[in-house]
Amino acid sequence: MNTQDWGASYTRHFDLLRADTPELLDEAYRLRYQVYCIEHPFENPAEHRNGREMDIDDDRSVHALLRHRRSGAFAGTVRVILPTPGEPQRLLPMQRVLASQQSGLIDCFPRATTAEVSRFLVSKDFRRRQGEELYADVAAHRCAETTPGERRIAPHITFGLLRGVVEICAEYGMTHICAVMDPALIRILHRFGLHFEAVGDLVEHHGRRQPCLARLGDLIQRSRADDTLLWQYAAQALHAPNCAAAIAA
Repeated sequence: MNTQDWGASYTRHFDLLRADTPELLDEAYRLRYQVYCIEHPFENPAEHRNGREMDIDDDRSVHALLRHRRSGAFAGTVRVILPTPGEPQRLLPMQRVLASQQSGLIDCFPRATTAEVSRFLVSKDFRRRQGEELYADVAAHRCAETTPGERRIAPHITFGLLRGVVEICAEYGMTHICAVMDPALIRILHRFGLHFEAVGDLVEHHGRRQPCLARLGDLIQRSRADDTLLWQYAAQALHAPNCAAAIAA
């Protein structure tokens, strides 16, 4: 299978949705509760009694969902938290972490055009490899009636979520992406050709995490230059005018 066929195969099996309706947002919050409160209890279930994990940053976030076409099940979700230039006192989560633990680094990126990626997760039914459970690898051997095409794209399920992040950032004019990442996720992103710069030292934030930063244009340009599978999958969206502007920014 060449890379173009691979991208088409991914799209046949998984559908990327913008969670821009109350119904789809509810699905994202439910999936977050299942993963962050039950499967990996980073959050206290008692604080989310309605079975939906939400927090103070959701009102300024854009959310995406990854749906398995054949079953209709939601495989994963991610949100992009946007800056609020009119409220300079309202920091991104990573800025709050840096302010409390490494205060000298809080202004290491342009506030008005930096978005934060968070709640990047894949449901238990679509995970496999120990140490990367939240982020990658469809459990193809565990899913009933799995097709050969699904097994081929299994190691790359997060591509849909990554494409969603880039599309959202480009649409809203973001030039930089930040996140407080599990080192396991950083390793996965490196394998995909996505290299984030560490900002300071590891911090305590749902375990040991690394604050990271990347310029959106650099991520896109490197993926394109290396002709990665991620680039092949996302190229159609990245050729759109708003994404072209992000590359040039």
